[in-house]
Amino acid sequence: MEWIFGIITLFCAVFLLQMMVDFNLQRGALMPQVKQIHDVRARHEAEIEKVNRLAKEAEEQLATLDAEAHALSETIADLDAKIDAIGPSKAEP
Repeated sequence: MEWIFGIITLFCAVFLLQMMVDFNLQRGALMPQVKQIHDVRARHEAEIEKVNRLAKEAEEQLATLDAEAHALSETIADLDAKIDAIGPSKAEP
């Protein structure tokens, strides 16, 4: 009876060893793909940061240009008011 438990123990040890070997083989096959995934993710994160920085710069430029456009429209309104104040007879030669 003891030899049956010994055989079962031996088969369990062989099965455990086989599982560990298979795990290491599959892990070795998957590691390059996992590394590639990490590299792609890091590259995309850098690109996303670059796009966010460019978008922020574009928003700042848009705000500056919007302020300049508002100032120019006020200048145009002031000049139109001055032209209207001069009158049509003095404005035309």
